Amino acid sequence: MEKKETSNSPEKKILRILRNSGEGRTITELTEISQLSRSTVRTALARLEGAQKTVFRPIGMAKVYFQK
Repeated sequence: MEKKETSNSPEKKILRILRNSGEGRTITELTEISQLSRSTVRTALARLEGAQKTVFRPIGMAKVYFQK
């Protein structure tokens, strides 16, 4: 059974943050802004990448995420 996204789901929260950020965000920034754990943010980003709702660009050692 697939889990449905609720209005307060980590995925929705992250998409809202990325939508309001023109320059993209790192996992660390998303963790601080969303007040979610790093693990939760990473899992949500993986789901969003799979759904083709986000993309990332590697910049040095960091990955910067953008809403697609």
